[in-house]
Amino acid sequence: MSLTTPTTPTTTATAPSVTTTEPTWSRPAVSGAPVVSATSGAPAPGAVPGDATDSAADDATGSTAGHRTRPRHRPRPVALRAAWFAAALFWTAFAVLEGVNHGWLAGGMALLFAVAPDLTMLAAIGDPTPTVRGQLPPRAVPYYNLAHRAAVPLGLAVLYTFTAPKEWAPLFAALCGWLAHISYDRAFGYGLRTKEGFQRD
Repeated sequence: MSLTTPTTPTTTATAPSVTTTEPTWSRPAVSGAPVVSATSGAPAPGAVPGDATDSAADDATGSTAGHRTRPRHRPRPVALRAAWFAAALFWTAFAVLEGVNHGWLAGGMALLFAVAPDLTMLAAIGDPTPTVRGQLPPRAVPYYNLAHRAAVPLGLAVLYTFTAPKEWAPLFAALCGWLAHISYDRAFGYGLRTKEGFQRD
């Protein structure tokens, strides 16, 4: 007589299928600047890299209100810049001629006033106002604009022609160098500044 061991049917337990639903995060509308955490300075969730504008970058660096947005600078027409360049060459030649005809003092004055207008930016030393790239500190703006108005040296040159002694040529050479500096600036796209320190159109 044979003994058979009863076999117990094996049942495979299947785990119930669980469908996990990931929360759907809606990306916030980006208005051109990422949301930056006030404590760590890192972009908040949902921020899109590469969307930072000048305004957002300035907020992150702590710029004060009124100095955050850099206005777009429209380039001057090519014909106008060419005219300024021609004027620059004219005043440069005049300054060199004054130096050759009247000696080293006239030439030195012409060279000094050819760079002096930009020295007005030194008036911004110690100005605590934060600035962005291309912005002149507001403290220096009045001095910079005064030194870069072509009417100032041109008017002095006319006044010199009718009142100053003709033998003192270094003054006229200095005015020629000054006008050459302003003309080169205009020819290369640099001009007067707004009160915030940005380039005017």
